[in-house]
Amino acid sequence: MKKYASSEQTRLTLINAAGELAAEMGFPNVSTRAIAVRANENIGSIHYHFGGKEQLFEAVVQEVVKRCNACPVSQAVEPFYNVLDTPAGQSGALRAIVKREITLLFDPDFPPWHSRVVYQLMQQKGRLQDIMTRDLFTPIVETIESLLKRIDSSLDREETFLIITQMISPIASHADYMSYCLDHLGTDHYSAGYLQKMEDMIVRKIELLLGLTSQKFKSTLEE
Repeated sequence: MKKYASSEQTRLTLINAAGELAAEMGFPNVSTRAIAVRANENIGSIHYHFGGKEQLFEAVVQEVVKRCNACPVSQAVEPFYNVLDTPAGQSGALRAIVKREITLLFDPDFPPWHSRVVYQLMQQKGRLQDIMTRDLFTPIVETIESLLKRIDSSLDREETFLIITQMISPIASHADYMSYCLDHLGTDHYSAGYLQKMEDMIVRKIELLLGLTSQKFKSTLEE
């Protein structure tokens, strides 16, 4: 059991080291030697546990996907399925999606390199991006598209995608450019109050775009 625990810990250490470096430099610029040095392991351990650098990179991507899919978007909106014909139900589902993204990206137990790896892969076509798209992006986009079409069946594909980006981009940019944002705010972390304001602003914006007027789910900024 101790040997297994030690082996699994080494594997996770290598994944974190490779993830951190990929987040900083981009996958094409990360060497096997740099990963070994960051992980304080020998190069042979990468081949022993993964078979090579490319397989290790795939494990990095799968680690991000696994963490993000622990609470899928479909699960977040499920409590509202039976009331999606009401403005309150529609607003509640939209808020659940936004809250999920904020909670996920700014969870203190969520390694910062995870979101940066996603950012890096969005810039670079290839096998790793294909995995991320298939296992993470596509299920999220399809779930939100389906929800938006239930709210307004007249929306076309371009309109639904634009709304999705309006929901997700402000959250992602706060994660991708966290260092600058926190320096500008004069703090070392986003406060609960700040994240709540972010959630309220995003939800209210999407409500306005969709013509929702639910009093129950109006932004607390107006209270």
